[in-house]
Amino acid sequence: MTKLIVILGITGTQGASVADVFLQEPGWKLRGVTRDASRASTTYWKQKGVEIVEADLDKQESLEAAFEGANAIFGNIDSIGPMYDPYNYGKLRPGQTINEFCYELEVKRGKNMANAAATVDTLERFVFSGLPSIKLVTNGKYPHAYHFEAKAAIMAHIKSLPSLAAKTSEVQLGEFATNWKSWRSRRPVKQEDGSYAFLVPGDRDVPMPITVQRKDTGYFVRALVLMPPGKVLLGYGSFLSHADFNRVWTRILGVPDGGVKHITVEEFINFEGPPLGIELAEAVAGLMQFDMDTPGFLHPHEVPEEIGCPTTSIEEYLKSEDFSSMMEVL
Repeated sequence: MTKLIVILGITGTQGASVADVFLQEPGWKLRGVTRDASRASTTYWKQKGVEIVEADLDKQESLEAAFEGANAIFGNIDSIGPMYDPYNYGKLRPGQTINEFCYELEVKRGKNMANAAATVDTLERFVFSGLPSIKLVTNGKYPHAYHFEAKAAIMAHIKSLPSLAAKTSEVQLGEFATNWKSWRSRRPVKQEDGSYAFLVPGDRDVPMPITVQRKDTGYFVRALVLMPPGKVLLGYGSFLSHADFNRVWTRILGVPDGGVKHITVEEFINFEGPPLGIELAEAVAGLMQFDMDTPGFLHPHEVPEEIGCPTTSIEEYLKSEDFSSMMEVL
């Protein structure tokens, strides 16, 4: 019998990756959920045979309709996009930051998503794209990584819904390999001596997961759909310290390797700037305190061989990029 997977945000990088993989998976049909089914970005998926439906994350009933008949659902809520929507700045309460507003918005939307998924009688697997709480990891030292906190709050809500929790697994993606395109603090910075160094807030530099999200998210989600529920998969293709990450960058770009430059969290915030500087600074500093080998995490290489979970290394990704465009922003 053919099964149905419903993909939230099919026009985004994560959702598109899930669609790519499940289009190749025998026995599955796909339904993509988007805010506007008439957008040009949905045409590609319609031509591939994907059913495209509209739903509003602010309206639970529209999500219930979009999820109807699903055997599997991939749930992902955009953290960053609303920060750059000028319309949202007019909604701020007195004294409220855009980061705080976006946290509340994401949690509200995530709860709507979870509540809607919990009504689906046919559902066998719900896979949520989540993140750990940096505030919890650091015992309250770094409370402002709101895009992490929102994901953790949504996962807590999912766990409070017994029928949904029993069908749920979570994928926690590593740092996106493409983050360098959006934020200058997430790429090597040219130093006075002409070398290039990664800026790291704090005094630690431990290995961290890095994922080529557009290519690999689908394989992570597929593994979780095919495996029993209750898993937390750490999704990555490379596991590198900033020093090793920088070594790969500079070798491929053909520029001098300046290693790592440790700076304070405040210096990192000022370097990146608003609105995301404080969140990136505290997230990176917090993850430097996080033990990725914590029991309970499933790593890609631990996925059963008969299911498989191929990944893409950061080196493979960087080699596929246009070097000239990289150098323009470095």
